Amino acid sequence: MALEAFAFLSPSLKGLLQETGLSKPTPPQVEAIPLIAQGDNVLIIAPTGSGKTEAALLPLIDAMIRNPDRQGISLIYVTPLRALNRDLLKRLQSWSSKLGFSVEVRHGDTPAKERRRMAVKPPDLLITTPETLQAVLPGKRMRDHLRHVKSVVIDEIHELAGDRRGVQLTVGLERLREICVNGFQRVGLSATVGNPEEIALFLGGDQPVKTVQIPLNKLTRYKVEYPAPGEEDRDLARRLYTTPEAAARLTLVDDLVEAHDSTLIFVNSRVNAELLGSKFNMMDRKIMVHHGSLPREERVRAEEAFKGGEIKGLVCTSTLELGIDIGSVDLVVQYMSPRQVNSLVQRVGRSGHTLTRTSQGVLVSVSTEDILESVGVIELAREGRLEHTIIHLGALDVLAHQIAGVLMDSDGSLEIFQAKNIIKRAYPYHELEDGAFDKVIEFMRKMGYLKKDDFALYRTSRTRFYYFENLSMIPDERRYLVVDLTSQQNVGILGEEFMITNARIGLNFIVKGRVWQIKQITDDGKVYVLPIIDPTAAIPGWDGQILPVPRALATKVGVYRSIMDKLIDENTTKSTAVETLSQRWPCDIYGLRRLIEEIETHKATGAPVPTDQRVLIEGFDRYIILHTHLGDILNFTLGEVIEELFRVRGRRARARRSMSRSASSSLPVAAPYETCRREVRSTCPWAAHVWRCYEGTDAEISTHSHLRRDNQGSTDGTF
Repeated sequence: MALEAFAFLSPSLKGLLQETGLSKPTPPQVEAIPLIAQGDNVLIIAPTGSGKTEAALLPLIDAMIRNPDRQGISLIYVTPLRALNRDLLKRLQSWSSKLGFSVEVRHGDTPAKERRRMAVKPPDLLITTPETLQAVLPGKRMRDHLRHVKSVVIDEIHELAGDRRGVQLTVGLERLREICVNGFQRVGLSATVGNPEEIALFLGGDQPVKTVQIPLNKLTRYKVEYPAPGEEDRDLARRLYTTPEAAARLTLVDDLVEAHDSTLIFVNSRVNAELLGSKFNMMDRKIMVHHGSLPREERVRAEEAFKGGEIKGLVCTSTLELGIDIGSVDLVVQYMSPRQVNSLVQRVGRSGHTLTRTSQGVLVSVSTEDILESVGVIELAREGRLEHTIIHLGALDVLAHQIAGVLMDSDGSLEIFQAKNIIKRAYPYHELEDGAFDKVIEFMRKMGYLKKDDFALYRTSRTRFYYFENLSMIPDERRYLVVDLTSQQNVGILGEEFMITNARIGLNFIVKGRVWQIKQITDDGKVYVLPIIDPTAAIPGWDGQILPVPRALATKVGVYRSIMDKLIDENTTKSTAVETLSQRWPCDIYGLRRLIEEIETHKATGAPVPTDQRVLIEGFDRYIILHTHLGDILNFTLGEVIEELFRVRGRRARARRSMSRSASSSLPVAAPYETCRREVRSTCPWAAHVWRCYEGTDAEISTHSHLRRDNQGSTDGTF
């Protein structure tokens, strides 16, 4: 049955598969190839390393090479990252030479000479990014080539569906459909999609899409570590200017790297990547850093060094979460909770990058809260409860840009109803109301980006400028290139905020996991530096979003606290409680003991333990703290509403999240403590009502005053 999938392919392609050792199709190939071969639109959701890319490309390339009279561009492959473009090009170049088709990459860094050459002689298969597709759609020559497109593949579709880049892409596909007289086939690829039905709509627009979903049943081993500091760690802490607990974690990660041939060390932010990289550099370890604020050439150097075995460890952010080719990975270390199941599955899936090998992941926790989050994410992953990708519906800034886009595609004018119909075929705009559409058009008219009458839209001299100046939906920030004076190599990129608020001649800062001193800042946006030793150097800040804690994970943490609360109430000894938890949770004994001790300390104050069924409202100093286990989004909402309640009552308050990320929101209140206490008590009925609305149950609401928080949620120094 499995081999029948390859039976759909031509003899030349089957011969290539035999040469490369692909004699047996993988599960996604078995299910997807027949559907794609018969022309269906298909969304393929399958684990990392399961052959998704081949499942899409084999039948599409086969259909392409069967047509000797093909013209223009036959197949477009869209990825969210230029690095993915480079990797795919390398993989396809050997195929193209043996099968007789041409393949090229075009993105923002493609030289003008290459772009002109492609406009004259386009490749059969074009690998590109969403922004570059937007750039080529209005071009007269490229439109002639795009008329022949038979299929479009969207790789890592979940990554695009979650932001405005994806919204823009969906309208771009509908504009491409206007060019292609007979339409084209759509294929989407992803390893982690929690809402496949909606992502299928995102891919297909008003066209049907069949979904091939392979279960996440690949063997995966997870372990949560919270190492206890020893005497050697205290010595190391003094050398690294950090805490013994942080030194113990660094030693653990170092030992894991040494025990394996290739280890990826994932962190949740560029700041954490630099901090961790700098500590390893101070320990004289050959571990490099990889994130989006390093120049492309530096990222490529790190990728090649890791792939070639020159280094055994690589500290990285989500830049390596997707399918960039970095060779074989034996182990994935996640430093701090990944906060979301999708991230954990993507990251740990990079190890054992085939269906027959076991993926191994070690989650290194920095606090008791982090332990609970990590255990919760693992349990949710094992249950297959991936987060839903939230699609931005009806984005007005993208709408304005795409109205200009459909005008650029026209001969200078376009009927209003036709522009509206093209855009509404895209799923993010399927419920677009006439009023919103008309208001955006009127705004653009006032700005001079178009003209209109009762029936049609017309281009102006500013339409083209507006369209091409706003091709990218990625937030724009001025970037300053960091140049090493000793080698004249680019070593990093600094953001505008850091340059304005911190940068000065003589400042020592960390980038690429190393310390540099600023020697010169030029008017053309370059920062010239020299390497220096300084364990107290500054860490640049970059724009970015910290992943929110989902409600499902926050609820898990509340359930875990309830379990520990019950064990203590049953007068279970500490050793027995730890033994009981060790059989349930994949965590080391020291970490479990710290969890039990924290709950015991909490209960000794007389306060009830906050759980998924109990909200604790706590007064501490000038703060009111709500332990809700609702997750970041609902915590933020509650904080905003409560802040408004205090404002109405004449109190000043500002809501923010506390360090107990899964559980709490906090409100620093400008009023005496006793007044705050009365406000808390008077707010309780309202809080209970809100909780019941969200939870649908009669959850318990408790208040407590002057709760000691000396050790609760302590991070013991992150690095």
